[in-house]
Amino acid sequence: MYTTTFYSYKGGVGRSMALVNAGVELARRDRRVLLVDFDLEAPGLDTFDIFESKQPRLGIVDYVHKYLESGEADDLEKYVHPCYVDAIGKQIWIMPAGGSKPDYASRFQHIDWGELYANQNGYLLMENLKQQWEDTVHPDYVLIDSRTGLTDVGGICTRQLPDAVAIFYFPNEQNLQGAGKVVREIRSESEGPRKKDIVLHFVMSNVPDLDDEHQILEKKIGEFKRQFELQAEPLVVHRYDSLSLLNQAIFASDRPKSRLAEEYREIVDEIVNANMGDREGALKLLNRLERRTRRERWDAWGSQEINSKLKDIEERHGGDSEILFQLGSHYHREQELERAASLYQRAIDLDYANPEVFLDRARAMADLGYTEEANRDAFRALRSSELSVPSIRRALKLVDTPELASVVDSNAVKALDSEQRIRLASDTYFESESMRNIGLQLIPNLEDLSLLSVSDTSILDELGLMYISSSQFKLAEELFTKSQDKTPDIASLFNLAIATWGETGEYKPWTFKKVIDMHEGSDNEESPTLEDANYFQCIALAYTCTGDKDKSTSFLDQAQEAAPIYDRTFSCWRYLYVNNREFLEDIGEMRKFVDGDRSISPTFLAKASEED
Repeated sequence: MYTTTFYSYKGGVGRSMALVNAGVELARRDRRVLLVDFDLEAPGLDTFDIFESKQPRLGIVDYVHKYLESGEADDLEKYVHPCYVDAIGKQIWIMPAGGSKPDYASRFQHIDWGELYANQNGYLLMENLKQQWEDTVHPDYVLIDSRTGLTDVGGICTRQLPDAVAIFYFPNEQNLQGAGKVVREIRSESEGPRKKDIVLHFVMSNVPDLDDEHQILEKKIGEFKRQFELQAEPLVVHRYDSLSLLNQAIFASDRPKSRLAEEYREIVDEIVNANMGDREGALKLLNRLERRTRRERWDAWGSQEINSKLKDIEERHGGDSEILFQLGSHYHREQELERAASLYQRAIDLDYANPEVFLDRARAMADLGYTEEANRDAFRALRSSELSVPSIRRALKLVDTPELASVVDSNAVKALDSEQRIRLASDTYFESESMRNIGLQLIPNLEDLSLLSVSDTSILDELGLMYISSSQFKLAEELFTKSQDKTPDIASLFNLAIATWGETGEYKPWTFKKVIDMHEGSDNEESPTLEDANYFQCIALAYTCTGDKDKSTSFLDQAQEAAPIYDRTFSCWRYLYVNNREFLEDIGEMRKFVDGDRSISPTFLAKASEED
């Protein structure tokens, strides 16, 4: 049960209307809702059509009056009343201010709230009332409509009963001074004997939707933000000119597409997001933490407060496998590996359906040094046919090298289409020597290539690079020819020349002349200019094969100069990704080749000779 009080220092801000609409919206979202009318001097919740009753209904004043008569708290059942909201097909409970007018007025006047609290255990009575709300109605949310001003009843509603208070105010000086005092009192609860942290929501209400050419409203907003110590902008409910308000229409159900209904939904969103007992609110916080930790250290966001919320989430949602998984992911990002692994295991024990839980636990176990457990969990993830290509790639890195070959027969890989298999093959083939054979096994059969969208030449290019690297030059020729026919570009043209070289055993100058022509015409805006170490290296080799030693040497110099910028660079001498040291070794061999030393040849050709 999460209790939120709707409070305003002055009337006329649409507080009760907002509360009823918020209650209907929560009910529409399948939350059990109890509305409590604690505006005892000017009650009004039961005047809304959805709560109307032909017979007087007992409420707060009657409940307190009965206590003063008997000295014991009465059972709550006769004071709360279910109401069916036809427009949304849901039920809402209401505890009105009180019964018939003559009895209500008399009973209300005889309640001395100060005396009740000072000498008649009024505090315990309200605590009992709160407990009975939970035991009798089992609400997810209790929304309390509090009276205005500074009163004893106001203190009950804003400090004792709620988990959160929504402060409604019109941005004028009266509210700035009056509501400011209430805000300070609410915040002081965190330092009082109960150490109660009450969440505050600020709603600037009944705001005119007019041009602020003199920045009057902007200045007032700034004053309220400073006075209330707001870190974010307040919520806003604009003045809404509609005769429907005379009939107290429920915009959340009757006019859900209106701007007013949307503004009420924003209030509900903020209340839900602050409630860690609400599954939606808990997941929203975990998602916000994930985004925040990617950009900056999350402890700058208030580590003590966040730790408290995370503990609350774990206690309240210990049986929710998805939340446990998300909690584990958070602690994993924070390098609390043991805790993360424990939460992943709890999610697994609850049969969490997402295979990512096994993959993340495998990563945590690997980081902890438990390689056997990591290998086991990686294979458990690979049993799923719903694992994405990036996730399969992550799993491969966690599988022991001797068992890599069996990954090809896993459900995860079998479920991939041709395009996905090529993407995965490309990632694994160029990852490491141990992965290279797996990459080759992942390549689809040639008859499956008809399933590919031939318009996606990047897929064909990736496949062709693997074919050249693995000495399957004829297949590479076919693919780069198809790619070149669809969308001519300098990369596929160069790769086609290399594939022809590998297939025939000697380079054809005219094939590299096409590459040079496209390169030298690169001033054309449509021509690619991939000016990096690999590009310089490829152009150097093309110039070598067309007999221009000087330009070849010049581009090798540029490739050597650019190489230190990159951790890994694709080398056209090996047709593999290499580190800086290996790339510079390849540049050295290429210089000898440029100088006419034909005892040296590209490594990808040497591999073909070895295989033959």
